[in-house]
Amino acid sequence: MKFSALIVLSTLSASRGMVAPTADAAAKSCSTTSAAGGTGAHVPVGKDGEGEYTASTKGCFDVIDTATPLVLDQIRKQPLRPFGVGSPAYHIADYGTADAGTSLGLMSKMVQAVRDRHDEEEETNSEKKEVVIHYEDQLTNEWRSVFNHALGIKSVSDAYGRPVPDPYALTNVYVEACGVGFHNQCYPSGSIDFGVSFTAMHWLSRFPSSMRGSEDVHAARRDEPPSPERERAASDWRAILGARAAELAPGGRFVCVNFCKDSEGRFLGQTDVGASMWDSFRTSWDGLARDGLIDEEERLGVSFPNYYRTRDEFLEGIEGDEEISRRLKVVSIEERVVRCPYRELYNSGGSDRSPREYAEWFVPTTKTWSHSTFKDGLRSDRSEEEKEGIMAQFWENYVSLVAENPEVHGMDYVHAYIVFEKIE
Repeated sequence: MKFSALIVLSTLSASRGMVAPTADAAAKSCSTTSAAGGTGAHVPVGKDGEGEYTASTKGCFDVIDTATPLVLDQIRKQPLRPFGVGSPAYHIADYGTADAGTSLGLMSKMVQAVRDRHDEEEETNSEKKEVVIHYEDQLTNEWRSVFNHALGIKSVSDAYGRPVPDPYALTNVYVEACGVGFHNQCYPSGSIDFGVSFTAMHWLSRFPSSMRGSEDVHAARRDEPPSPERERAASDWRAILGARAAELAPGGRFVCVNFCKDSEGRFLGQTDVGASMWDSFRTSWDGLARDGLIDEEERLGVSFPNYYRTRDEFLEGIEGDEEISRRLKVVSIEERVVRCPYRELYNSGGSDRSPREYAEWFVPTTKTWSHSTFKDGLRSDRSEEEKEGIMAQFWENYVSLVAENPEVHGMDYVHAYIVFEKIE
């Protein structure tokens, strides 16, 4: 059996920067740090090629499983490109893919769903229908891990240990990568049939860092988020939607599953169940100051460069922009909470781990996306070795805290599930 792949890595020049094309003057004035091709927004944890993000982020499988019926339903409903219009292949874009492991099963289902449509509507062998999967993320992403997962070189298991099939094994599937950054247009106009993004587009293109000097660390912790973060998030969201509106083919779909602050005030790690992950972060970080490992400036020096939008803020990105609303429409939007699989499995008796073993199993899922931000709060005159030593103690503090009462510690996911359609 012959397997086919085309591997292309395109990147945005660092001199251009990952800046929202429609950024307004107010947003620019609040920005002191920017990312080139996404560089700096988030630094992956672990060695490139090992796929530590997927191995440690089991909840993302459940989030994507929750979205899967939405995605497959839209593939069944969307118009197929007429023969001779655009590329003969079907093009899927996975924005903010990380190491591509958590969406791997969905990619396989999407390929099969596209071919099922061709079986129903065209007198052709669906196995010959070519599908291109475009993986997009920041310049400094774990690209070796992406290809190890996407090409089936490194196997993937979901939150419950079940093997996840890779789309490359379906044949006539082509794999590409793009390091431009999703705040910009990443692909040619009218070239993408279906875009997806999971747990990614909360990262900001520029970092106002308004939380520094306070104990909040994240804008979601405040009843009224700081204006610099709110304005940057609004500008970024308009840029994201404008870029997707350009890239999508007529009738194309974009399913965005993004962190949100829901109508009940819940957000990632802080819901109606268990201890607040953010309180636990605060306790563990303050422990470093208590032990004399960091000073007061460092204790208050953490500010997450991301933003959890509300339902109204998501909709304002379309309703408040005439150009975008002319090209995209919202098919549906829902808020959903996906419970932490680590805590759920432990509390159900499905795990024989000791309290300490549970803590060592769970805590890395919070580390994959937050380690670099906490580390950035440390003084710049510290050596890399010293910083990593401090970070090791921070994570030990958190593990020890979780082990004291494992039943209450977890990281629930709170997302907005949004379906967009290209209408022009």
